[in-house]
Order: sequence, then C-alpha cells, then structure tokens
Amino acid sequence: MDNIQKFSSDIEKIQKHIRSSNNGSYNGKEACSEICSYIVTSYKDIASLAGSFADYWMNTYINSSVDLDKEPTELNKDKIIAIYSLLAGKSDNTECLSPSDWKELCNLTNYEAEDIPLDLLNDLMSIFVDKHAL
Repeated sequence: MDNIQKFSSDIEKIQKHIRSSNNGSYNGKEACSEICSYIVTSYKDIASLAGSFADYWMNTYINSSVDLDKEPTELNKDKIIAIYSLLAGKSDNTECLSPSDWKELCNLTNYEAEDIPLDLLNDLMSIFVDKHAL
C-alpha cells in the first residue's frame, strides 16, 4: 500500500470515527475538517503549504456544498487525494483537478515558495508547467 492508498483508507477511517463518536450520526463538515488536519500533520515539513491547500479544498468544495452531511462526496474525495499527492510532488491521481484548481494551487505554492524545500518546489513547478497553471 503506497501513501496515496493509505491516505484514501485513512479518509474512510476518519469518516467512521466521526460517525461513531457522534452516536451514529455523521457530521460531514467535521469529517472534512479532520481530513484537513490530517494533511497538515502528514506534511509537517511543509505545514503552511499543506494547510493552504487543505483550506482551499475546504473553502472551494466543502463549505459551498448544499448537503454537508454527505461530504466529502466521491469527487471531493478524489480532489483531496489529488491535493495530497501533489503535496508529495507527484502528479498521479490529479486528473480530477480543474484548470482553476491548478491555477489556485500554483498561486498558493508561489506564495509559500520560500518555505518549501527546493527539491519539492522544483517538482511542484514542473507539474504546474505541465498542467499549464503558470
């Protein structure tokens, strides 16, 4: 199991934990907040960038949802998995990201650039160039 598969599995565990800690009642917004916290903890060396990416996902896809109790939907799970992969400097599993997602993630990366290790920054910039986000 690679890191992306583990993250996907951990999303399901977070959702189950939220349901069980609320006496069987699911709270989608709480689950999504936990997922965002998990991402920041997973990427401690780039916590600021991870937090910015997670906030972008939360604000763009979750907070605007008409049915928070069903979040994250499969598409929104795919998007957060893509973001998680991108934070590792990989473009695997990122097909679901839209051109506007790529541009915003690139902008966030540029803003945080001085705090990102050079190797990862180079990987991210290469991906953004490939995705026409620059």
